[in-house]
Amino acid sequence: MRKFSIFLFILNTILLSACSGQTDNITYAMIVVVHNKEYNGTETVIDERIKMGEMIGEIEKETPVDVMPENNQSNSFEAGSKIYSVQGTDKYIIVIDKDDEKHLLERAPSDE
Repeated sequence: MRKFSIFLFILNTILLSACSGQTDNITYAMIVVVHNKEYNGTETVIDERIKMGEMIGEIEKETPVDVMPENNQSNSFEAGSKIYSVQGTDKYIIVIDKDDEKHLLERAPSDE
């Protein structure tokens, strides 16, 4: 009987640790909405072909990552991050975050 109790205890411990160890592997898109258009993060590196235009806005509010931002909001960038156009196209924008890093975002296909 004692061996059976120990077996049940070990089995219970294994099952509980397996259930509590579940993690969600959910990733969220980097989203900025400016002039009522949605832009998403890209893997494209900003090089000499991509020329920053004029400032067209500023992030007013950072939303939770799982909430769709509204105009002048982002789910990735802090309030105060600057939004710039890209010369020669409205398909892209550049966001300069609080650490002065530049991020290229592309207009969402649903907004084209």
